[in-house]
Amino acid sequence: MVRVGLVGEDPNDTSSIKNLIEKRYKKTVRFYPLAKNVKGYHLDSIKIKNVLRTEFADKKCHFVVYIRDLDALKSEKAKLQEKINWFKNLDTVTNNKGVLLLNIWELEALIFGDIATFNSIYKLKYKPKQAPTYIKEPKEVLKKITSGSNKKFNESDCPDLFKKLDIDKIEETCECFKDFIENFEKRLNE
Repeated sequence: MVRVGLVGEDPNDTSSIKNLIEKRYKKTVRFYPLAKNVKGYHLDSIKIKNVLRTEFADKKCHFVVYIRDLDALKSEKAKLQEKINWFKNLDTVTNNKGVLLLNIWELEALIFGDIATFNSIYKLKYKPKQAPTYIKEPKEVLKKITSGSNKKFNESDCPDLFKKLDIDKIEETCECFKDFIENFEKRLNE
């Protein structure tokens, strides 16, 4: 069994991604949230390096998945480079054994990759006008489109929602997730 650490901006994010990718890899991979008490912008602090180094070793992880939101579109090159630099810098404490899942805008953009499941759960017929990676502020869009329905979207819904999403559809429709899966597979096969 391959042991993979998960580092994210929020426990909801790590739980959501774990729930999604376990669908495909649960027979071969065991996931371990790391640095659970380091959230949001604190991931940019020096403190995380010591925490991550210790927990990576304690959990005997083979590699780490770093989950970050770009909070921008991919065309914003300066922000993109900033997150890539963050990943490369932090990944040094795990001997460069990491994979970056950089969500274009936010984690919630991945939900638009399987909008049919979302629509089914929230009893909607929403059709996005653009690809998931071009939706600015997807969390707010999801809240807006559910504002008039009986069930309203909240980011705390994500872990359960991601258990129901179709990983194949998300990989097919979300470029950032497809890139992540390719890199994840390479790391698994090393």
